[in-house]
Amino acid sequence: MHAGTETSRAVVRAYHEAWSSGRVHDAVARLSPDLTVEVPVNSYPTRESFGAALQGFGPMVRHITLLAEFAEGDEAMLLYDLDVSGLGVLRVAEHFTLDQGRITRIRQIHDTVAVRAVGLA
Repeated sequence: MHAGTETSRAVVRAYHEAWSSGRVHDAVARLSPDLTVEVPVNSYPTRESFGAALQGFGPMVRHITLLAEFAEGDEAMLLYDLDVSGLGVLRVAEHFTLDQGRITRIRQIHDTVAVRAVGLA
């Protein structure tokens, strides 16, 4: 069963709001147990390893500006600016795939120069 557009938008928005406000447990609850994560740096083979990364990275985020969000069927995208302590502003694009109301894949794109410069990669 695939998620509808509004369900996809709501799940992705709830996930984003949860991790960005320090409620990592709530964010992880929206992820499928067999989550696949594709990011430009680091590797997260399990939902739990990705949750641990959110737990560690979240407190470094000073502010998030959501620039755009799109959803169609079982896919959604977010575009946002992260103001990160020690890094400055990073523009992030995330593409999500959902199944049965849970996020099964996250593809994230961002410039890695600042991340690598401070040793987070």
